[in-house]
Amino acid sequence: MWRAAAAMVDARSTLSRMPTIRARRALPPRSLVLSATAALLVALAGCSDTPAIPDADPTPTASPLFASEEEALEAAIAVWEEYNAVAYEVRQDEGRQPERLEPLLSAELYMDEVESIQEFVAAGTRTEGTSRSTGAKLQQFQSGPAGIAFVSFYACSINDEVVLLGEDGQPSETQPPVVEVTLEVIVESQESGDLFISKREFWAEGNQCDA
Repeated sequence: MWRAAAAMVDARSTLSRMPTIRARRALPPRSLVLSATAALLVALAGCSDTPAIPDADPTPTASPLFASEEEALEAAIAVWEEYNAVAYEVRQDEGRQPERLEPLLSAELYMDEVESIQEFVAAGTRTEGTSRSTGAKLQQFQSGPAGIAFVSFYACSINDEVVLLGEDGQPSETQPPVVEVTLEVIVESQESGDLFISKREFWAEGNQCDA
């Protein structure tokens, strides 16, 4: 019997030395998967008086480039008008310094514009005055991350103030017919927020901006 009693004492002694298993508190779903040892330390820390570390403040969201569709259209029209004015100046300067247009156009449109100016100058064509804007209408506006925007609009204009000049610098006897047209223009922005024209194509004859 003393052997049985001794065995029971040893068993109790062994059990007393075994660690107590505690239920651990479930981690928030967004926590990283911890190792078994680290998880145990976190569980034990949750039972202590040490305050929990608060979550870091979320990264503030940057403001969009434009506050409204009206503001976006106004900015796009300003770029379009600046392009037309500079393009006219380059043609009047017989194609010199076409790089003045580069900040206002996409790389593809800039190359097309330079080629068009060269053809204009080579043909000896001289004009006075530019097409006059008769209206604009927003087609689509998209706002992305800070500094990114996409504005598509209709630009309506008429060439009633354009005069074709002869070699003597006087108005030619033959003048181009007066035509009112509508173009589809797309203005985009770089990450810096600078705007440029990425598309300009004929849309329809007549004024479609009031439709």
